[in-house]
Amino acid sequence: MITTRLKSFFHNYFRLEQDYFTVGGWKKDLIYFMKQGNIYAHLIDRIKFRIYPKFLLLPDFPSHIDIETASACQMRCPMCYTTYMSDDLKGVMKWDLFTKIIDEAAQRNVYSVKLSWRGEPLLNKKICEMVKYAKDKGIKEVAFLTNAELLTQSIAEKLVDAGLDWLSISADGVGKVYNEIRSPAIFEETVERVRYMRNYRDKKGLTKPLLRVQSILSAVEKDPETFYKSWDGVVDRINIIADHIRDFKHRDDQEYDQYYICPKPWTRINVAYDGRVHQCGADYSALSFVGDCNTQSLYEIWHGEGNTKVRDAFRRHTYLKDLPACKDCSYGLMQEKQTVNIPGQGEMVVQRYKSVPKVVGEEGVRLHTPIDKLTPRQIHRLEKK
Repeated sequence: MITTRLKSFFHNYFRLEQDYFTVGGWKKDLIYFMKQGNIYAHLIDRIKFRIYPKFLLLPDFPSHIDIETASACQMRCPMCYTTYMSDDLKGVMKWDLFTKIIDEAAQRNVYSVKLSWRGEPLLNKKICEMVKYAKDKGIKEVAFLTNAELLTQSIAEKLVDAGLDWLSISADGVGKVYNEIRSPAIFEETVERVRYMRNYRDKKGLTKPLLRVQSILSAVEKDPETFYKSWDGVVDRINIIADHIRDFKHRDDQEYDQYYICPKPWTRINVAYDGRVHQCGADYSALSFVGDCNTQSLYEIWHGEGNTKVRDAFRRHTYLKDLPACKDCSYGLMQEKQTVNIPGQGEMVVQRYKSVPKVVGEEGVRLHTPIDKLTPRQIHRLEKK
């Protein structure tokens, strides 16, 4: 027991990133950090984000807010919870609710907001106005994740002009692997959409939005060189992330670290499109609400009974028993090292979750979207094959 707790101590207290790796290593990370600007404020934010949770230090207010501008998505990726999510959890955030959240966040000097969670933010027709509103209110870092299929030239230009700070493109693998996972998107078309945004930004003499691409490890580990070359010069940073739990069902064989301390209850608030605040970003199916922005302030929610219960569960090491959503999350799982070699970039030592099956295996993509979940566009594409 003592040995297990000591291992957990070192794992939790001396690792900054659990499953997220940049091609090019710390040098690329440093360049990216400097380009983000607001160096002093960003450094203070990183201390709160990385260090405070390790010592269970609770700031008076979080420095980051996740705001789900849309929980719906036009895609039906086989490893995404949104594909299987019930319709009553899908929607887009209304403007008045968004401005209410941003107004308090700005008043409380929140450093950053991310305008995405389960769905595709570009489905919200006011996404460009939302970015501009948050920037005009003084939020230093405004960003979101996207699959980029809806990133038209017009929207790309508006996002650049609105002052978006960074955009992360989820693009798993290349060619056939990407096209199967991200159907009906086409890999080359996605790259060109992002390239247009990069060129528009550069022509205006701007450094933002910083662009980054992210793929799950199993989708690129067989041919990381092609993935790298496809995006080199198009984005500012190329990331690889470990495969997470994607079967969305509780399994008895998952190897959890019972002493894991999740940083999120000490660093951020996660607001769904309808204003309800979930335990965290892993609470896809609304198993645990900690507040409601329609009737409460963010400050009340941050210090409220719901969030206190979540933090206490980690303090007492009872999170696996007390917090059902944690069983859908990979961060508390045990990890093991794996090496990925990218010619010209050297070896990357990455971490993978030991008990999580790969999305892409030896025979190709392991998970497949059920027929009854496919969109008409996907069905049409299948029929054409």
